[in-house]
Amino acid sequence: MDNFDAIELKLPLKAEYVSVVRLTASGISNRIGFDIDSIEDIKIAIAEVCNKLITVGNAKEDIKIIFKVFKDKLTVIFDSEDKSLKCIFGGSENEFGLSIINALMDEVDLCSDSYILSISKVIEGKS
Repeated sequence: MDNFDAIELKLPLKAEYVSVVRLTASGISNRIGFDIDSIEDIKIAIAEVCNKLITVGNAKEDIKIIFKVFKDKLTVIFDSEDKSLKCIFGGSENEFGLSIINALMDEVDLCSDSYILSISKVIEGKS
């Protein structure tokens, strides 16, 4: 089993808080050794997920974002008490956003029973 640090944010599902998630991701990614381009990739992918969650979610529910920091990768897990948010990238109208996320991240886990989705990026040269 891998050892990791976990940093958890719980925020209202509102557009004005996406920058908080992006800034947190940037700080964590920088601290563990990602280069500038990879940090930007992570921030863009997170913004895509957050924007989709805001579009389909219930503004009364909070979103929980868990950053799992491993020695060679960052995994970002999105979850909510709002169970209607499962499989948010299903359907052809979501292909563009999902293709962006898949292009920028190394691992994308959709439609999990445990959470909404997770995205991971491996630090080049450390894996």
